[in-house]
Amino acid sequence: MDREVKETGQQIMLPTPTLVELMLSEFDELIELDYIHGHARSLKHTEGKLFAPLGGGVSLADARRYTAENMIHPDDVERYLRESDPEAARQHMSAEGASSLHRSRFRFKQLGGGWRWMEQVAISGSENGVPPGLCYIFMFDVQSQVEEGMNLPVFSSAGMRSELTGLLAEEPFYQAARSRLSVCSEGWCVLVIDLEHFKLFNEWYGRKNGDMLLAQIGAHLSQVEESSGGLACYFGQDDFGLLMPYDKEQIETLYAAVHTLIKEYGTSVGFMPAFGVAMVSSEYTVEELCDHAAVAARYAKENYHTRIRTFELSMYRQTERDYQILSDFQKALRDHELIVVFQPQCRISTHRVVGAESLVRWRRENGELMQPALFVPVLERYGFVTDLDEYVWDAVCAWQRKWIDGGHTPLPVSVNVSQIDIFTIDVAEHFEALVKKYDLPAEVIKIEITESAYVDNDAVSDTVRRLRKKGFLVLMDDFGSGYSSLNMLRSLNVDIIKLDAHFLRMNGDDRAKGMQIMESIVNLSKTMSVPIIVEGVETKEETDFLIGLGCRYVQGFHFYRPLFVEDYEKLIADPQNIDTRGFFFKVREQFHTREFLDENVFSDTMLNNILGPVAFFLRHGSEIDILRYNQQFSTRSTPPCSSATSVHRSAW
Repeated sequence: MDREVKETGQQIMLPTPTLVELMLSEFDELIELDYIHGHARSLKHTEGKLFAPLGGGVSLADARRYTAENMIHPDDVERYLRESDPEAARQHMSAEGASSLHRSRFRFKQLGGGWRWMEQVAISGSENGVPPGLCYIFMFDVQSQVEEGMNLPVFSSAGMRSELTGLLAEEPFYQAARSRLSVCSEGWCVLVIDLEHFKLFNEWYGRKNGDMLLAQIGAHLSQVEESSGGLACYFGQDDFGLLMPYDKEQIETLYAAVHTLIKEYGTSVGFMPAFGVAMVSSEYTVEELCDHAAVAARYAKENYHTRIRTFELSMYRQTERDYQILSDFQKALRDHELIVVFQPQCRISTHRVVGAESLVRWRRENGELMQPALFVPVLERYGFVTDLDEYVWDAVCAWQRKWIDGGHTPLPVSVNVSQIDIFTIDVAEHFEALVKKYDLPAEVIKIEITESAYVDNDAVSDTVRRLRKKGFLVLMDDFGSGYSSLNMLRSLNVDIIKLDAHFLRMNGDDRAKGMQIMESIVNLSKTMSVPIIVEGVETKEETDFLIGLGCRYVQGFHFYRPLFVEDYEKLIADPQNIDTRGFFFKVREQFHTREFLDENVFSDTMLNNILGPVAFFLRHGSEIDILRYNQQFSTRSTPPCSSATSVHRSAW
């Protein structure tokens, strides 16, 4: 069906595809460009708004020249002439099946003087219901939105524009970008923005604030779009796109603006944006360029210091390998190719097993074993590691239930929990549901969380607190690998510390330093009454050194390699091989006075806190000389002016 449009004193018959049908009631100006006959005419004009209508029946060249000289702001003329080049438009439209939706904004002269922002949407191609050789330009007044700093939707029909962000939807963006790049592409780029862990952001701060953040980002992208002559897009969820001339400084400024918006809700690094950039090349379609930029954004997520990455072909090759692993991983989950193994944890003095850590191996159909180092980083990079972890958690709980039902004494088994898990699911609730499902006491499951996850992360701290409240043992894994260990131990109540023996495998002077670090950490754990498990112990020499430090629990190849379930069951089925007392620290162990003289055990600060104010005096009749004193003495008393000040007895 055709629609009659009675404007400018004439009756015009327009095609009525869904897109045009839904837009007709909202535009201010409508212009038809006929590239076959070289004519242009105005089909609708809003009286009293813009300076002079185009009129009817003028040539394309005259219409273009008249608009540039009389209607467009001087600063926008060069961009207007570039984007309205008729020859480029003819070439694009002559391509088989060519269709486009091109969007741009210019300042038009108002009838009463001054300038007004107008948005042009040019539609052509049979896909959009437009006859061959014709192009329809719809113009919308967007001045009020620009003045408010928000790019609210001018129209949202047929899924063209997001009502939330005011930006083009994915398909209209692709169409408009193809049209734009057909006339200008050199030095342009596609930018993809990904907000990390946005689902959790909505849970923490509420969906209303999440929507507000998306709208604010949309407004910033709209401003960049207007200033650069580019195109902005909202792909949905937490993903945005931008086609623009490449400008490193402008991209960095945009990143800072988006990051500032997010920081207004909190300081957690878990919600930082990631920017991926792909330089425009005629070798790739718009869709492929967006894919490349998305790949670069994923790489940007791996580094909290460099969150803007430019696409490189090596990323794509790595991505192809990653995708193959991800595809195979889904099959591995379905076909139970993933195998849980156990590495025993032992009491160092008896070599008896006190528990185990659960690890995973991937046995492919051909029997080949894939090591975790090959596939776990890929799962972490793409956010699928939680699928793996949930699989392992369930398998461990199911095995514990089977072992107990067989009449055996259970030993605690630790499972690994990543920072991604805590961002993705409610870990505490999940484990509570698991032990309820398998009717297990919480103490048979230990939770290992890597030290780096604790840094500036309230979600992890809250998860640890809730897990311990539900009766689970929580271990801080890889203690000493970061920079905030002492502060974290002061504020977090973990049950066990896991320390890697790599400190003992350094060379030269570093080895001596490593041994001192190990000794200091072990002594620190003693003062806090927190047990330590030293993992990665590989030699008798390392074992003897740890025995000398008073370490009680170890894990490593010198004792046991990771064991398949059958081998682990054979080991712990013998009561002579197990120690059911669990992990503990002998808090009431009597200390010896000589320990105070061992500088490797207690620091000056620790001794001062234990002893309080201490001083050595020399008495001379009725006078006392202070010979030596500690810091507590000097801060609680009048600081002596020398190391041998005479003080009258009545002063004390």
